[in-house]
Amino acid sequence: MKRYFLILLFCLIVSLCSLSQVGNLRFSGGEFKILQITDTHWIEGERYKSANDSTYNLIREMIHIEHPDLVVLTGDIVVGIPALSGWEKLSGLFSEEKTPFAVAFGNHDGETDVSKTEILEYLRTNPYNLTYDARKGTLPGVGNCTLPVLSSDGTTEKWILYLFDSHNITDDCSFGYYDWIKHDQIDWYRNSSDYFTAHNKRKLPSLAFFHIPLPEYETARWVCREFGERQEGVCAPGLNTGLFSSFIEKRDVIGVFAGHDHNNDYMIDLDGNIALAYGRKTGYPSAYNETLDRGVRIINLYEDEAGFDTYTRDLNGTYFHYKFEQKNKGSNTPRFNGTFIQEFLVAGWNDERWDQEMAMLNEAGITYLIYAPALLTNEKGRATAYYPSPLVKKNAQKDRIERCLRSAQKYGIKVFIGINFNERWWKTDYDSEWLFNQMEAGNKVADELVALYKEKYNRTMYGWYWVWEVDNLNCMTSECQDALAKALNINLDHLTEITPDMPFMMSPFMNYRVGGNAQEYAVMWENVFAQTHFRIGDIFAPQDCIGAGGLTLDNLREWFSKLKQAVNSKPGLKFWGNVETFDQRFWTSAPMARVQKQLEIVNGYVGNIICFAYSHYNSPFVVNKEYHDLYLQYCKTGELPKIPLPKKVINASITKSPTGTEIKWAPQGFAATDGYNIYKDGILIYKLQLRNGKFQTNFSDKDGSVNNVYEISAYNVMGEESEKTKAELK
Repeated sequence: MKRYFLILLFCLIVSLCSLSQVGNLRFSGGEFKILQITDTHWIEGERYKSANDSTYNLIREMIHIEHPDLVVLTGDIVVGIPALSGWEKLSGLFSEEKTPFAVAFGNHDGETDVSKTEILEYLRTNPYNLTYDARKGTLPGVGNCTLPVLSSDGTTEKWILYLFDSHNITDDCSFGYYDWIKHDQIDWYRNSSDYFTAHNKRKLPSLAFFHIPLPEYETARWVCREFGERQEGVCAPGLNTGLFSSFIEKRDVIGVFAGHDHNNDYMIDLDGNIALAYGRKTGYPSAYNETLDRGVRIINLYEDEAGFDTYTRDLNGTYFHYKFEQKNKGSNTPRFNGTFIQEFLVAGWNDERWDQEMAMLNEAGITYLIYAPALLTNEKGRATAYYPSPLVKKNAQKDRIERCLRSAQKYGIKVFIGINFNERWWKTDYDSEWLFNQMEAGNKVADELVALYKEKYNRTMYGWYWVWEVDNLNCMTSECQDALAKALNINLDHLTEITPDMPFMMSPFMNYRVGGNAQEYAVMWENVFAQTHFRIGDIFAPQDCIGAGGLTLDNLREWFSKLKQAVNSKPGLKFWGNVETFDQRFWTSAPMARVQKQLEIVNGYVGNIICFAYSHYNSPFVVNKEYHDLYLQYCKTGELPKIPLPKKVINASITKSPTGTEIKWAPQGFAATDGYNIYKDGILIYKLQLRNGKFQTNFSDKDGSVNNVYEISAYNVMGEESEKTKAELK
């Protein structure tokens, strides 16, 4: 009890100290921008004047272009004497620009004529400095501290920034050359994390900054491909003291930013769990053979999102734009973050009905909605546009996409718009020129959508969806793969030109009974990826095919593990999963117990999960509201609750009819009932589900006869059924 009290006291002191330092760090308009500077290697003296001037002017130019809310310097800032003179010039620049800054010291910062403690004492005389010692004299190193970023109104903490001193070289080089972040520092982080979680009653998304990269900067590359520049090895400590595993365990730090390796600026997204990134070397003085143009890294945070945008910038432009978003919203429970919605469902919706749907999706934690397509051509060649488009006749224009965007904007939901689709695709009786022409038509649709909606619904009109579904049967030859890659590039190149900030998503499918196997399908996609112009941050989101019967729960892991290998061949391409929440045999909602297993399996390979489709098969406005209620409880507790079995049906009968056999029954109440299973001679032949609040208590089997044995059971949303009742002949 005494130990617990001391920990709480410690956390309170840390919190009060940090808040006193950073009361002016807050979001503005829902956004907060960090500019990372690293490895300036400033050395006073005439010999380095030209390089220092270039460094100074670069930093000032980056501040003028980006207007950051905070500058974080990740070490090796001033490495020569007289050191305080260099610190005076650099810190004076931030004062002149009225820009708050904080410093995570590097291995060379304490090798000058002043210690890191003396440097920090000097910096604390600058009103724009935010660096301090969280536990002065008791933590290894100097400048370990937390920097909360407050809400736009300044009332609550939204993000936490952790700065660590990663030290210098080790005293005993038998453990490697560079020192490591100590256990006391890790304990300080863990206690601070616990405090902020308890204080805010939830985990706060957080970032960590230090100079020397962790060993995981190398080992993570074996799991997920890096993107950005990697032109030297990782100079990490020889010992791994567990800071990275603490980040994973606490699930709050979602981005780590280091410096030290001057020819690296790459980033690794570990499937949405955490991102490891280098800053771009900023200083012009060279310590060894350096290849990258000098620059900075930019990190954009959002007030109510556990994610960030980041890119590197130099004087020539920006590079490697990437949106990182935390997997499963920081929970250990896999969940949906997006859903498809189809035109036939929304055909009669007004604004009020759209708002009702968006509020429901928001309650379910769904961030993304995929509306597809914007223009549909049926098998007879008749085209319908779901927005005002001169590409089709006036009477074939439906004003539906703007209703979707207008409502989504109110509820903070981001929309992927499917561009165009022609139902002839399913016949596979076309040549490549026909397909290429369809892609060109899609580019015209995209142009019209951008002109109509992008400025008005900028952040809401979030991405593009490629509606053309590719499978493992019809695209296994090299000729077909070449044509597919060219078709994709026709759209990708145009979309990059008109909307470089909007990610592109596609969702192929597979059937293990036909076509190529899992390994062959993965090789197919590797060949396609090698030829396509996917951008960093574009999305490959294969269907899990459980609902359609293309895969089973037994072979789902195999197919997704092989597809993950294919995605890893394309650095920066995101791997999402599209979980099917239906049973195609009867077009009913999938049992929640099955969906939970799908989520758990797919979650092991992807960084995000969407579904087909919450609005159709889980919405309380379409099916039994228990699907939605149980899903909300699952997200909250990580488990599906046990629910009652429905009561068996009574008075089941069969009669001969002109169209076959008519089966009827009577329920013993509807409590816990989602629908009815119809069995013929022991085989399930149909499921009747509650739809729009109505139960059907009869079924006609056109292929049946009175000689067949029919049984009926009631089932619940978990897929559990009552005792079967045999239908008697009447």
